[in-house]
Amino acid sequence: MTNEDKIKKWLVGELPDSERREFESTEEFAKIHRLLKAVDNFKAPEYDVDNEYSRLPENLIQHKRSISLYERISPLVRIAAIFIIALSMSYFFYDHFNATSNSQGWIAKQTEVYLPDSSFVSLNTGSQIKFSKNNWNKERNVELNGEAFFRVKKGSQFNVKTQQGTVTVLGTEFGVKDWDKYYEVTCYSGLVKVITEQNSLVLKPNAAYRLVNGEEENYTISSKSEPDWLNGESSFKSVPLRFVINELERQYKVRVETKNIDLNQLFTGGFSHVNLEIALESITIPVNLNYTINGNKIVITFEDK
Repeated sequence: MTNEDKIKKWLVGELPDSERREFESTEEFAKIHRLLKAVDNFKAPEYDVDNEYSRLPENLIQHKRSISLYERISPLVRIAAIFIIALSMSYFFYDHFNATSNSQGWIAKQTEVYLPDSSFVSLNTGSQIKFSKNNWNKERNVELNGEAFFRVKKGSQFNVKTQQGTVTVLGTEFGVKDWDKYYEVTCYSGLVKVITEQNSLVLKPNAAYRLVNGEEENYTISSKSEPDWLNGESSFKSVPLRFVINELERQYKVRVETKNIDLNQLFTGGFSHVNLEIALESITIPVNLNYTINGNKIVITFEDK
């Protein structure tokens, strides 16, 4: 089955589950997914298919002419299918060369990046990566500032370098977080080697290593294939409150002031990236805090009643 056939069947929900899962894990689907987002606001003229069909002459209905699958697809879906298939190759070249033009500098914002060997990187908000396309065949090195999730193609040694440590793999799925005084590596599959000034260790699936304010910790996570932030939620396990607030500021682009709060108290929980007030309640209620919102400024306080 050609890629065009797969796209058509995927659009109308007729791709078998096994093929759909395989197709949705490919680089081609990721490009199509981004295309769909880009044309999300596109709206075709209103057209009532059932009403128009009912107006056909009676003898045409009695003729019972067989209608092809293509004809049964709604006009908007047909337009989308044609649009996607026509642009998929041109989008590939645009995406490829656009990434190449940035490969010598930082690539920032929450986005998805395919590296020269088709390894996949998803960047969290406020994060940046840098890599050299010209030297990729010799050294698979990525510099990271912030947080990212990696799906690395098997091959030569792959290194993720940050200010606080280096992660080395051959082919695996893992997450790296490197913010001020907070460094964390989580292994989702395969094996991950972590090297910091304090330690050198190997992580197995569902294992994590954290270095917070100079204090090391090894812990396990529940069985899952990717970090929660890829699904629009930040989660924390026994993390000092100051880092939770820092993440809230990054995700919502707000400024937070705190009064009478112990920012070193540990927080376990999470918040959604969809609604600021719900996110604030998720953070403040478990630790008995109050908050006020004034534009993009948030004040969080503790009041002993």
